[in-house]
Amino acid sequence: MNIDDNTPETSRHSRRGFLNQAGGAAAAAATVAIAGCSGNGGGTEGGIRVPALYDLSGGTADVGRPTGIGSRDAMAWINNNDVLDEEIVHDWVDYAYQVPQAQQQYDSYTADDNPPIIIGWGTADTEALASDVAADEIVYISASYSDNLLSEETGYNFFANLDYTSQGRAHLQWIADNDPGATIAYIHNTTPFGESPVEGGEAYAEELGLEVADNIALELDANSADTQVQRAEGNGVDYLIHQNTAAPMQVLLSSIQESDADITVMGLTWTVDEFRAETAPELFEGVRYVNSNVSFAQAMDSDARGWDIITDSFEREGRDMNNPEIANINYVRGVVHALLAVQAIQHAQEMGMDPSDGSNIREALFDMDDFDAWGLLPETYDYQSGDRRPTMSGQTYVVENGEMVPDELIELERREDWLP
Repeated sequence: MNIDDNTPETSRHSRRGFLNQAGGAAAAAATVAIAGCSGNGGGTEGGIRVPALYDLSGGTADVGRPTGIGSRDAMAWINNNDVLDEEIVHDWVDYAYQVPQAQQQYDSYTADDNPPIIIGWGTADTEALASDVAADEIVYISASYSDNLLSEETGYNFFANLDYTSQGRAHLQWIADNDPGATIAYIHNTTPFGESPVEGGEAYAEELGLEVADNIALELDANSADTQVQRAEGNGVDYLIHQNTAAPMQVLLSSIQESDADITVMGLTWTVDEFRAETAPELFEGVRYVNSNVSFAQAMDSDARGWDIITDSFEREGRDMNNPEIANINYVRGVVHALLAVQAIQHAQEMGMDPSDGSNIREALFDMDDFDAWGLLPETYDYQSGDRRPTMSGQTYVVENGEMVPDELIELERREDWLP
């Protein structure tokens, strides 16, 4: 079995082979099977360790699986093509979106020596680990884009996207420019991930002169949003800004369609992908979306160097480019996360620093100019020691006929009062 399969399972992998252990998600997430040549510190004869926590079977696995596959594939490609003069040892585990399992796995990864970088996943676990990460001086590249991770106390946390709160602000800016006086409401799950953009977004909506209705809860495992849609209609909501993953997004849109509600849904990063848009085009038609890496189709139509990673990896793994369950924007996102780690290692080496030391990787990230993820970003990123927001630009899309069509690139102010 490999990461592409759907059976809940925990695995730790390196380039030199796969070793799997079967079992249920919770039991598997607590079990570590060691493969390859890890456990030799940040970077010794065994290579440079860049382990990961992925959600392949938990509450956000609908988007976690293609993202994890993209990162895993990119790491294998980097090794196979000798991009670095040392191998990346990329052990990983499916922690099933469980904070205790994330803590346990972090302790395992740091038991003997600290790796310089860890690729992480969820907001709750990333925030829970942030103090350990800072104390251990490990750069933590997370798939959580919560602006809480931009505080001075979380100085080793990095991410590769517009932060969640600013994603919502980009949508709000579009509404203010195109439908001033509209009524908006946030709809979100009640995890730290879901709640992270609400307060800042509502404040910005009021600043823009928009009417703000009460925010509405829609959980990750929801199978109906009828009550939520009725509440939004009763509150006169014109636009729902949705912070969730793609599965509850489809549930929400189904309820809107069934009630024939005149509400436009505007999704943040994890709510829309090619798989959902193509398999339910009538539901996703007209949905607006914001993100800061290119879609799969945009990557395919480009001459980006990063596309070589994708095409070679799909061929190597025997995947189908026409299968949007994997061939989607979240796979591209996973490649971007991996390339951020790899380019930081490469830049540290170019600066004459030991890349097995997390503090050196952090310094390299600040020194890197115009990170472009090998062409997989619509605009380049820059990290600064006093401001780790990688970008203030959000690429907006509109779903049309089952396709994610690029719309505006919205540039927000880099306001200090938006930092935690």
